[in-house]
Amino acid sequence: MKEVQQMQTNKNNISDQAFDLAKSVNSASRVANLYGKLFAIKDMQIHLLKQEKLIKEELESEDKNE
Repeated sequence: MKEVQQMQTNKNNISDQAFDLAKSVNSASRVANLYGKLFAIKDMQIHLLKQEKLIKEELESEDKNE
């Protein structure tokens, strides 16, 4: 009987470990996904700021030409 309980405990421990591992992988994947989205947004911000600067410079040169 004691052996059966020990085997059952081992199964639960293995199941718990597998569940915890799957949970950790899922969490890491979610964090990586969120960082990917954040970096894409930051990249777009940089692009837009560069475009804004170019347009302002063009407007300033137009103002000087008038």
